[in-house]
Amino acid sequence: MRAIVREAAGSWPRGPVYVPCCGNFTIERSLAGMGFALHSSDVSIYTTAIGRWLTGQLAGIRLREESVGQLGWLADSLDDGIGTVATLMLGTRFLASVGREGLWHERVVRSYRDQWKAKHAETVERLSRADVALASYEVEDVRTWLQRVPRGAPVCSFPPFYGSGYEKLYEPLNAHFTWDAPEYEPLSDADVVDVLGAITDRPYWLTASNHDVPELHQYLRGVIKATPRAAPFYVYASEAPTRIVAPRQPIEPVKAPRLRRGEELAGPLSLALLKSGQFNALRSRYLNPRIAPGAANLAVALKDGTGRILGVFAMSPSSYTPDEAYLLSDFAVAPTDYPRLSKLIVLAATSSEAQLLCQRAFSRRIRAVSTTAFSNNAVSMKYRGLLRLTKRGPSNEDGWKFQLQYQGPMGEHTLAQALETWAKRWGARATTTQTGV
Repeated sequence: MRAIVREAAGSWPRGPVYVPCCGNFTIERSLAGMGFALHSSDVSIYTTAIGRWLTGQLAGIRLREESVGQLGWLADSLDDGIGTVATLMLGTRFLASVGREGLWHERVVRSYRDQWKAKHAETVERLSRADVALASYEVEDVRTWLQRVPRGAPVCSFPPFYGSGYEKLYEPLNAHFTWDAPEYEPLSDADVVDVLGAITDRPYWLTASNHDVPELHQYLRGVIKATPRAAPFYVYASEAPTRIVAPRQPIEPVKAPRLRRGEELAGPLSLALLKSGQFNALRSRYLNPRIAPGAANLAVALKDGTGRILGVFAMSPSSYTPDEAYLLSDFAVAPTDYPRLSKLIVLAATSSEAQLLCQRAFSRRIRAVSTTAFSNNAVSMKYRGLLRLTKRGPSNEDGWKFQLQYQGPMGEHTLAQALETWAKRWGARATTTQTGV
């Protein structure tokens, strides 16, 4: 995104550039050093702290009286300048856990409190190296601020993509800090369209939206999809080269043989760690292409007694439960003679050997596993009988009816016991059926 902004602005006349809804100052950082006088505006507490610091104004942000009991240790860091900016930046990472029940939230707050001086000093030092310079910063609603921008001056802005998006994002900051916040109405979807119209009604402009705007198709200069799961951003500009930005995953060859049709599975089972590129290669080969890939902290191949790969599972530490691992992906190789080979992969992923690998990788005790399945059926036949269905709801992914949450214990059986259980219940061969997940 920053490269596209910088490239587009290369043809603009040098002078003032106006940036409403400046947010995290992505545009300002992109245009730094190009000879523009940058004038920015926004209405959020986070952006205002940064904008006022960059323009030499006092931040005017204080800890609320009702928050002093819980967060009094932050008060000395609020210096109306760079210290206040550092405090708010760090606050976005832990303030949402303040006052909430649960071991995880308590540990997060305690960790920041115990390490506060070091973390704050480190953030201040990093901020002091910033090379962004602003000509001005104002706290004002974009709808009125744009009316005062000279019509011939370039405007570059990424308006909020979702109604009340920034309000929700910075809610924990506003809950614990007070400042001279402006009064304004959050942008609705219709307001975003109106703002886009006001931005584009001038000779030089650039904007982006998560909406594909038919009226601006002739100005479409780029489509950006940062990750496979991310929503695409559509970049529109008065003049700029056309660009497409898409995620690229590294692929590495996997030389180990795989179980194939006509071959018999043999014990004992074993686990083999995979590099990220190897996991990507196997996932691209065997996983349902409608399932968006994610980044795994731990990727493991399950092998039989002859060294053939039977399938793969990938884990990441749970974001909510300290002693739980999240089963990010699990799939069997295909085609084989075993229609229910995928159940063996799940059994291996919940084995004591897999538990040990998770504990080493995540540096924490792991006692349970959870996962999410997308299906057009009310239950997942792969997890049925192995994990407990804890929640069923409508899918938030296109192409599926249900989003199913599963959970179960980890480490209650070994790989040898997993193979024995699977062989008795699901290990029948069916030589005429092509299988896979």
